[in-house]
Amino acid sequence: MNIALTGGGTAGHVMPNMALLDDLYKQFDKVIYIGNKDKMEYDICKKFNVPFYHCDCIKLDRSKFSKNLTIPIKLPKYIKEAKKILLEHNVDVVFSKGGYVAMPVVYAAKSLSIPTVCHESDYSLGLANKLNSRFAKGIITCFDSTCNNQKTKVFANPIRKDFFDAHPQRIFDKHGLNRFTPVLLIMGGSLGAKSINEVIYNSLDELCRKYQVIHICGNTMEPIEHRNYIQIKYTDNIQDYIAASDLIISRCGAGASTEINALNKKALYIPLANKSSRGDQILNARYLTQNGYALMLEEKQLSKDSLLKKLDQLADFDKKVYVYDRNNNSKIVDYVSKIAYQYAVTNSHGAY
Repeated sequence: MNIALTGGGTAGHVMPNMALLDDLYKQFDKVIYIGNKDKMEYDICKKFNVPFYHCDCIKLDRSKFSKNLTIPIKLPKYIKEAKKILLEHNVDVVFSKGGYVAMPVVYAAKSLSIPTVCHESDYSLGLANKLNSRFAKGIITCFDSTCNNQKTKVFANPIRKDFFDAHPQRIFDKHGLNRFTPVLLIMGGSLGAKSINEVIYNSLDELCRKYQVIHICGNTMEPIEHRNYIQIKYTDNIQDYIAASDLIISRCGAGASTEINALNKKALYIPLANKSSRGDQILNARYLTQNGYALMLEEKQLSKDSLLKKLDQLADFDKKVYVYDRNNNSKIVDYVSKIAYQYAVTNSHGAY
């Protein structure tokens, strides 16, 4: 059997697919990725040696409705592109992580009677998954209340297996950290977080008196030097940085929050505000705080004083222990392959 992965635009729509690769290779003869070569998924697939096939896509503009008037004109062409790829590679099932990149692929699969499994990492369904899930033969969510549909299964967000092989000592050695001063890790997601970065810069004197600060700032800010402050743009071994940290400040994308929780680290989440997103990060953060896994500071309340106060609370926070199922990825792939097999058998008898 062959499977096509799709989804993109941000790392959160791509990395869970990569986390499943080891188990996918055990159950599928061919694994391909369909996405947009101008988006993040192309570089990530190249890194993981996943065959990548380009398909054009169009994004719904939430701020300028007039831009969406071309969608009915352009989308059929993009669906045709996706159909060609699916047919050329004899795809038996599509696994969609969502995002507007996935829409032409899912619609193409529907037109070819290829089953689709949609996966949603966030607390609420994204727009693409709301639309795509109507055609899905299976829906996977990470929260019980995300989707009230009989086709829905709940699993944890996929994490790469090597993530749990974290080596905090690498970070201590690399950056010359000591074991006597707590380590504060600040991470803003794959695209950075300008508002968080600016408050951090204004708070460095106070922060660096208490902590060894490691700041993963993305590409948007100028380098700054300060005692007990380490600035890096990005890292490929985030698990080592999380493992080395005592406290973490982060956005609350599903990927980052799952990884932080899986290593049972104390985190202060500053979710992306509604004006910059559909509000999914706020819902993620509320769930985590209400269930005792983290603390939250809304972006509209973010200031130097509020940040420092919340960090003091985080240091004394009694975090609830989270247990990540190490068999989670294989369970997801078993579920997807079962759907693929069922429809392959049905189709061979001409009933689907």
